[in-house]
Amino acid sequence: MMDNRLKHACQTAMALGLAAALASPVAAAAPRRFTFAYAEFLPNDEAMRQSQAFVAQALPPGLPMREAIARVERADMSCHGGRGQDGVVNCDFFINAAPPDGPLGENFWNLSLTPGPDGALQSVSLHRSHVGIPGTGGLPGNGSLTLGGG
Repeated sequence: MMDNRLKHACQTAMALGLAAALASPVAAAAPRRFTFAYAEFLPNDEAMRQSQAFVAQALPPGLPMREAIARVERADMSCHGGRGQDGVVNCDFFINAAPPDGPLGENFWNLSLTPGPDGALQSVSLHRSHVGIPGTGGLPGNGSLTLGGG
């Protein structure tokens, strides 16, 4: 009797272990929520590709400005503005950069959210740059993207 219980317990443990082992690669392969902090640790071309995909997918024209700002802030940016006549909201993310083969300075991301006459998001402008010690060069993969009409 005891042997059957032990055998059943071992089989259950092995089944649970197998299920956990099979589930973990699936969890690891699940898409990661985009953040600009995460993008900074990607190769430059991939960082621009993912940031442009985030803008295109998460910030469609017509989205309420409040929701657009919330989505950008969840991606680790800090937003300010929107009170002036044009209502443009600027969002920024920056991080110190000291790459072993590049210039010391800061990598800077900027998103400008422009509302239309109805107050909803009309266009988005994304820029990435490196600000560093003069004469030390720029960040490979600098880029910009503007979506929507103006």
